[in-house]
Amino acid sequence: MLRVYLTGRLVVEGPDGSFDEADLPGNLGRVVLAALAVERVPIGRERLAAMLWDEDSPDGWNGSLNSLISKIRSLFDQLGVDGKEAITSSGGSYQLVLPPDAWVDLEVAQRSLDRAEGLHRRGEVAAALAEATTASAVFRRPFLSGFYGDWVDDTRRRLSVCLYRCYEVLADGWRLRDDLPLAASIAEKAVALDPFRETGYRLLMEAELARGDVVAALRVFDRCERVMQDEFGASPSSRTLEVVERARSS
Repeated sequence: MLRVYLTGRLVVEGPDGSFDEADLPGNLGRVVLAALAVERVPIGRERLAAMLWDEDSPDGWNGSLNSLISKIRSLFDQLGVDGKEAITSSGGSYQLVLPPDAWVDLEVAQRSLDRAEGLHRRGEVAAALAEATTASAVFRRPFLSGFYGDWVDDTRRRLSVCLYRCYEVLADGWRLRDDLPLAASIAEKAVALDPFRETGYRLLMEAELARGDVVAALRVFDRCERVMQDEFGASPSSRTLEVVERARSS
């Protein structure tokens, strides 16, 4: 089975061995392979160049891109996988074509997250927690650490949203399982990850209320209210206000 790890240290494992990001042709090689593995559709040469250099593609970028692709193909050859079959070229586009049973960490994590949310909606809390834990372990790891560019930054933002969704399932799930300190801790992580989304504050308030700490719940609401007012000039949503009214009446 071919295994591709895109988060943390970029690694590809194949039938005859493995290679990691140290074997790739620098940061640009990391981005090319990651882009092809994340997108999994044909990517035109111009778009791939933009992923690498944004709007500052150097003179001779065509040759540089050809060299990067050639070197990555040779690494696949060393794994016992035909490099030209792994990275195909057609109509001015490149595409990463993996075997049907290939394992890619981000794809596995996305499926786990989708299952976790479905299980949580159906009240299957234990199974939802297991799936969300698996997914969060991947989404917490850095993506192309040390490289910055529009496509990389956009991808990191998408992965951050996925991690936030994991925290939503985990915080509510552990509250339902009565592990209230863990629920509160994970809700705090959600707030720290994206302080401009209300869900994390609401989950934290629910965990504090379940612990019987009304004062802590009201303090969380105050934090939420300040952020919403300062950033958006708006009050918290009706769902959040419902939680604080329960706190005030308890």
